[in-house]
Parts: sequence; structure tokens; C-alpha cells
Amino acid sequence: MTAERGKAEGEAPKGAYEARANVTALKREVAEAEKRLLRTNEALREANAQLVVSSLRAHTDVETCAKKLKAASRAAQHDALTELPNRMFLRDRFEQAIVHARRDDTLLALLFLDVDNFKEINDTLGHAVGDDVLRRAARSLVSTVRAGDTVSRHGGDEFLILLAGVSKASDAAIVAQKVVAALYAAVPSIDPRLTASIGISIYPRDGNDVDTLIERADAAMYLAKKHGPGGFAFHSEECTSDPRESLTILRQQR
Repeated sequence: MTAERGKAEGEAPKGAYEARANVTALKREVAEAEKRLLRTNEALREANAQLVVSSLRAHTDVETCAKKLKAASRAAQHDALTELPNRMFLRDRFEQAIVHARRDDTLLALLFLDVDNFKEINDTLGHAVGDDVLRRAARSLVSTVRAGDTVSRHGGDEFLILLAGVSKASDAAIVAQKVVAALYAAVPSIDPRLTASIGISIYPRDGNDVDTLIERADAAMYLAKKHGPGGFAFHSEECTSDPRESLTILRQQR
């Protein structure tokens, strides 16, 4: 009995030692696990931060690309000097306007405008002054018409004005008179004052497509110019062998 009691007493410290060793090992494992968890959390936070930065960069890049695309699109559709719609933009607007006019049974009017004596302005005052005159003329034209109308630069000193939803042809004459007056006041420093000759074609009376209407407004402008600066002419309803002879003159001079 004494021997057995001694053996049990001797085993107790050994069991306690092993228990403490196990606890110590578990603590080390827990500590290692906590370190791994900490490193994982740090990695996740870093990854999340990188994701946020990448997302912001991507958003910025998208906005930058969108702005560049918009600028490129605008540059392709607008005249660099006057910032007015160019021929391509006007043609697109014109074709849409014809569709709407046909559907709504309304008229369209096209004013073909040529600045009188512009070559003389360039030759005597210089191209820089000529460019400024064209920019001022463009702003003057835009301020004269309605927001739904389209003013475009056709090239050189020529401009086109598309009037949508016109109820009668005489409305175009009223606009032509306003345009002539506005141009006269646009550059008061120039002597003689700025004037323009304007030809007018009416859809569908003078044509059913863009090219025909531009051609006939152009022809009307030449006849208006032939009769002196600062006037306008309508293309007539009669047809002759020479379209520049089939015109009706309406004059408005200062």
C-alpha cells in the first residue's frame, strides 16, 4: 500500500507538467494564429485600400476619356474659328428637320448668307481682324434666331441658317431683315459697316432634300448680291433652265 501511494504521488507532478506544457503549446498556437489573423487583416485592409484607389483611378480615367471623347466629337461637328456647327452637323440637323416638317406638315426655311466685301476687310485690315469679324458675325447670327434654329458656318465668309417650324415663307424674310440689321451693328468699328447678302429657299416648295435646298438658297444669294449689298432674295416657284434666273427678289437695305 505504501509503495502504491508513493507511485501515485510521483506521477502527479509528471501529469501537471505535461498539462502545463500542453497549455503553453496551445498558447503559442493561439499567438501564432493571432499573428496570422493580424497579417491577414492587414493584407485585407491593404487590398481594400488598393481596390479603392484603383476604383477611383478607373472612375477618373472614365471621366477623362468621356471628356476627351466629347471634346473630339464637338471638334468634329463644329467650326474651329466660330465654334458654330459645321457642314456635317448642319446636314444632320437639316435631315432631321425635314423628317419632322414632313410629319407635322410645316415649312423649313434656309438662309444662305455671304458677308459682303469680306475680302476687302481681310486685305486692308488683316486676317486677324477678319477672323474677329467672322466670330462677331457668328455670335450676332446666333443671338438673332430662336434656340431651336441652327446657325452654321458653311465655309469662308458664308453662313447657313436653318429655320425650323416656319408657318409661312414671309417669316424667313422677317428673320433676314433682323440678320442684316444685327450684322450692321455687330462690328461698329469697321467702315463701311458689316453687311451681308442672303438667299432663301423654302421646304418643300423649293426642294425636298438638303442638297437641293442649299443649292437654291445659294443661287438666290448670288442674285441678291448682284443687286447690291445688304439685301436678300427668295428662290421663285417657277423653274427655268438656269436656276439663278428663277428667283424672286425681296430687298431690304439700310
